[in-house]
Amino acid sequence: MTPAEIRAARKSLALTQGQLATVLHLGKRGQSTVSEWERGVKSPSPHMKLLLRAYLDGYRPADWPVKPMEGC
Repeated sequence: MTPAEIRAARKSLALTQGQLATVLHLGKRGQSTVSEWERGVKSPSPHMKLLLRAYLDGYRPADWPVKPMEGC
């Protein structure tokens, strides 16, 4: 996935960078990690890409944020 595809995927899921980091269990620097993916500084692992694609296909874990993103 390209940085633009990652950003588009996150926005299509109506998640902020922080929310995506939370559902991916990225830890304390999660929001920074998502930002780095979207800027092309780093690339998500193959496992993270698969999980993101599963979310795009409709998978929703129990801890999925219920509040839509605002202002992104």
